[in-house]
Amino acid sequence: MSALISLRQAQTIKRQEACEECLCVWEAGCHVPFEIKRAYHIGGVEAGIVRGHHAHKSLEQILLCPYGTIEVTLDDGTLKESVLLDRPDKGLYVGPAQWRTMKWIVTGSVLFVFASQHYDEADYIRDYHAFLAFARKEQ
Repeated sequence: MSALISLRQAQTIKRQEACEECLCVWEAGCHVPFEIKRAYHIGGVEAGIVRGHHAHKSLEQILLCPYGTIEVTLDDGTLKESVLLDRPDKGLYVGPAQWRTMKWIVTGSVLFVFASQHYDEADYIRDYHAFLAFARKEQ
């Protein structure tokens, strides 16, 4: 596994008679390495749209794509890597001081996020040059 990409696997329960049907279970302290304080989703996005363009000072997240395909690119100020979220049982851990972008590959894909903190605008870094300065201090 790479230095930036940390994939998590959900507990998956498949029905024997219907291989396409499955139940994916994400539990704090088991599949999610933090207490979940907030959960949200983003949907209704056209293919080719890129969202994100920010980092967090201390927030941790697990990003999931329960429907569709989304390419997530992480950047720690030195290294930049991308991963496709294309299965409901695949989650991506995103720690503090990681610039992220999410590109919708399939129209209508859904991004679901578990977050370690409640919303706090002061935790966001929305300027890339400010992020680079912050990341250098953290390393």
